[in-house]
Amino acid sequence: MAANAYSLATLIMRYVFVGIILYILSRIIYHSVSEYQEQRRALHWLQDGYARHIEFLPPYDTQEGGFVLVRSNLIGRSPRCDIYIDDRSVRRRHALLFEKRGEGYIRPKGRAKIWINGERPQKRTALLHDGDLVRLGQVEFHYKLKRTPWEGQA
Repeated sequence: MAANAYSLATLIMRYVFVGIILYILSRIIYHSVSEYQEQRRALHWLQDGYARHIEFLPPYDTQEGGFVLVRSNLIGRSPRCDIYIDDRSVRRRHALLFEKRGEGYIRPKGRAKIWINGERPQKRTALLHDGDLVRLGQVEFHYKLKRTPWEGQA
């Protein structure tokens, strides 16, 4: 009887182990495909000749050339954000910069406040245009569409 219980327990553990391995593999594949799709979108933007950038104003202009944006970028004071700003006036997760149907948008997270060209946006999600000055707390940056040199262009 004890041998049957032991056999049953080992059989169950095998299936649990196989299930865990399959789950881990599925997550790895999912994230790999997501990253591949993100890279394809970025390559498509570069082939079109434009890339979305943000360029911080002093004293936060530490990265030369600014930050190239991907489809979705979380910006804030947390080191886990895609774009990290070390300033107490910026919330840990302040805003989301994202692309939708070829246009750039910004949406504050939670109760965070943003200003675009010195004014609060009327809608929660605001459309960004080339050259817009965006302020999060005391930190300001320009949203820009930059022409990019692409070797494949004729």
